[in-house]
Amino acid sequence: LARQYAAAKAPFIRLGSGFTRYGNGAMTNRTITSLPAITGAWQRPGGGVFPGTFTGAAFPVSAVTREDFMGHITRLVSMNQLGHALNELADPPVKALYVYHSNPASIAPDQNAVIRGLMRDDLFTVVHERFMTDTARYADIVLPATSSLEQPDLYRCYGSYHSQRCSAVIPPLGESKSNWEVFSLLAQDMGWDEPFFRQSADALIEQLLDFATPWRDAETTDRLRHGEPVFLTPPAHTKHRWQTPSGLIEIMNEREVEPLPRPLPTHAAADGFPLRLQPATTPFALNSSFYEQDDLRQKQVCMELMMNRTDAEDRGLADGQQVLARNRLGEVEFTLKVSERVPPGTVVTEGVWWSEFIPGQRGVNALTSQRLTDGGRGSTLYDVTVEVKAA
Repeated sequence: LARQYAAAKAPFIRLGSGFTRYGNGAMTNRTITSLPAITGAWQRPGGGVFPGTFTGAAFPVSAVTREDFMGHITRLVSMNQLGHALNELADPPVKALYVYHSNPASIAPDQNAVIRGLMRDDLFTVVHERFMTDTARYADIVLPATSSLEQPDLYRCYGSYHSQRCSAVIPPLGESKSNWEVFSLLAQDMGWDEPFFRQSADALIEQLLDFATPWRDAETTDRLRHGEPVFLTPPAHTKHRWQTPSGLIEIMNEREVEPLPRPLPTHAAADGFPLRLQPATTPFALNSSFYEQDDLRQKQVCMELMMNRTDAEDRGLADGQQVLARNRLGEVEFTLKVSERVPPGTVVTEGVWWSEFIPGQRGVNALTSQRLTDGGRGSTLYDVTVEVKAA
């Protein structure tokens, strides 16, 4: 592969995000993005590296977040270390938790620590949800949320440059309210009298569309206003703009602890467990979303752990039996699936199951760590080792 890459006329690298979810993720990213500079691929049409379809600059996100209302700097808590925040953060401790668009009791790393924090008697938890998720079961109050059919919104894609404005097609069911409506009502009850909190979601969307940006011209904006799907065009001036003090690609960077890219170990390499655990996606769910759907869940059958036949035979394990995967953080019960799809030394599980549908009441994130990457404070959800035995 290295020889093919070096010999290519205009080699192109499309980066994902999964490879960064290890203790050495930042260095890995830095090393890969240095390759086009070493080979000269940047200066050839079609060559280089593409990190992702990020469209945040296409709309003035600050017009929605309104951080200018805070008046002072507030404490930031990492979602990648929620268990630590709920159990160990002090001066002051976290006493209230508001959850929306998430299911941290299932998806956050170190599930046992997260659930221990959610069980605190002195933690007031509000969950804004459509379904009784794992997190909602620990809430003091569950607020009913609208679906995408019941609210106007402006959507951006995660994996492409498309965007679309959508209108509500049915009224909110029961007492359901959208995020925007709940936030606005809470702000008013808390004494915020700014007109910002008294406008409709459609009015806020209009503000976003009024914002002039090179990402979309007047025709594209007009199509957006009328609900058509559009393609946002990245501005040409953002290409080949190196955001470094020198304005150049800095492979050597003496401001970093590691001046040059080099191989670094992962966190789990020192944990002392023999099998690499790879949490993977499934076509029948999106992380922990859609497990309320019986038909989709039943297509997965059960929470399986895929293991190579060699590793299974070495442990006296058979296809279809119940097994326990464990490490220093916890223990999770799976149904074993012996498969040649995974190499020796690696085990794979797909999806993030809700506790009510699995034995042992713990999912894969009872085995993942709150440790952060070597730069950027990212998650290390894939940097996991375990041992597996019969249940």
